[in-house]
Amino acid sequence: MKERGVAEALLRERLPPALVARMKGPPEHLSESFIDGALHGAVADVVLRAPLKGGAEAHVLCLIEHKRTEDRWVLLQVLRYVTALYTQLAKTHWELPVVVPLVIFNGARRWRGPQRFSGLLQDTPSTQALALDFGVVLLDMGAEPAATLSAHPTLKGGLLGLKAAATPTEQLEPVLTQMMGALSDDESTLRLFLQYLVTVVGRDALPVVERAARRQERKAMQTISEFLESRGFRRGKKQGLEQGLEQGLEQGLEQGLEAGRRDALRDALRRVLKKRFKKVPDSVEAKLAAADPDTLTQWFDAALDAKSLKSLGL
Repeated sequence: MKERGVAEALLRERLPPALVARMKGPPEHLSESFIDGALHGAVADVVLRAPLKGGAEAHVLCLIEHKRTEDRWVLLQVLRYVTALYTQLAKTHWELPVVVPLVIFNGARRWRGPQRFSGLLQDTPSTQALALDFGVVLLDMGAEPAATLSAHPTLKGGLLGLKAAATPTEQLEPVLTQMMGALSDDESTLRLFLQYLVTVVGRDALPVVERAARRQERKAMQTISEFLESRGFRRGKKQGLEQGLEQGLEQGLEQGLEAGRRDALRDALRRVLKKRFKKVPDSVEAKLAAADPDTLTQWFDAALDAKSLKSLGL
């Protein structure tokens, strides 16, 4: 979302046209300190401030819901985030700006929940005028065709990566092929989503990655090859992508999945430590970098109730 033009493309392509027509410039990512204050203890992905013509502003709370949870209750989660954000905004605004929840959903099946909060409430016409209600802008990756995801290459590639994670293995190859094509000039984002897919989908994704890579131009294939080497899939092999995948797949898979698990645990622990103790010193970062998954798991469990970094042995 911090890549050039991605956040603005998302808002201009997904928000209601009347609101887009009032935008007078690119959105601003709110600082981490603001988000920590507004959403302390919550997990929200991005909060953007969009300047509007006439001096007004809108805040867009972008929530990427890629857990395989019951989508019916996602709006309860959104309500908590919106309430927390309004509470923070009330400290600096006399008239509150509009907060627009934008949910990107890539569950294992298509969205079946309501798009308005009133869809969770009992149908009581006598109290309808008094009932809480709000709507969300929903992007359902399972229902949205790949061709219409975005005109921005990096945004399209990222959304295709999310879509691929929720796509059955037998239907995965064309989605991966399009993702690699969209990100062929953005190697860092391509590597990020390859790591994400290998971690989420696992062993079944790798042969599909191989076939999809063969469909791409040489530059994209080189990026895939470098990624696989970095994750341990082709350690020490120079025969090219096809031979490397064939010969190194089995021995490298466990290393790659273990590395993905370790990275995810480290990121989660770092987030908890920042929430609890505000700052993670360089000495602690060094210990996190060197720790194995079991140690990271122990620290994570202990960090939830620890009184200090010292009590964790950090």
